[in-house]
Amino acid sequence: MPPLIIAHRGDSAHLPENTLAAFAGALEVGADLVEFDVQLTRDGQVVVIHDPAVERTTDGRGRVAQLDLAQIRAFSAGYPARFGSVHRGERVPTLGEALALMKDRARVMVEIKPDSVTEDAESGIEARSIEAVRKAGMEKDVALISFSRRALLRCRKLAPEIVRGHLFNRAEPGEVLAGAREVASELVMPERRMLSDELRDRTREAGLKMATWVVDDPEELRRLARFDLYGVASNRPGVLLEAIREEE
Repeated sequence: MPPLIIAHRGDSAHLPENTLAAFAGALEVGADLVEFDVQLTRDGQVVVIHDPAVERTTDGRGRVAQLDLAQIRAFSAGYPARFGSVHRGERVPTLGEALALMKDRARVMVEIKPDSVTEDAESGIEARSIEAVRKAGMEKDVALISFSRRALLRCRKLAPEIVRGHLFNRAEPGEVLAGAREVASELVMPERRMLSDELRDRTREAGLKMATWVVDDPEELRRLARFDLYGVASNRPGVLLEAIREEE
């Protein structure tokens, strides 16, 4: 079985990342899952944006945590540094808006950024993200993923019914398994350079699913086939899906 193709921040090679346009683009090319990032605004709203600051992908300035939703919504999220003014009408979506677009159309991976994880366990980003998922009625269609073990432990406590995925940038296989056990995750997501036969074998023995990121080249996807991956995140989901179809 080929891996599921996860649209990384949407169809982000062709449309401004983490926008409704990018998510709609991912749906159009047939992505199995759509992944996006969330941060928390000063007034406690969960918004879809990767960086802790808005400068890279919007025409605004400032840190998300120090801006209100209304201020962030005034910025264009059209990623002007990459796309000029073509998508200037795009805005930073709320988590609720992004989930509404995905509902009954694709499964979703919501990445809780460590920058937004605070001491507030009761009404911090984890609790507010879970609230949005439940409000959308998408508990069975969402995975909450993070590098932050603290965030995942909170998600386990607050919403044991929602799948959790543990992201890793650098770790030994033993650390990956220990992290997954601690947060009761059934999905681990090591960065592609971490993949090894040992990690494949040990995650399989532990009954875990393994996905990786970011793969944009069909040839690299073929090379990774030996790792028996559940999913592969890509900025070019349509390109990888086309390559998989051609080989079927």
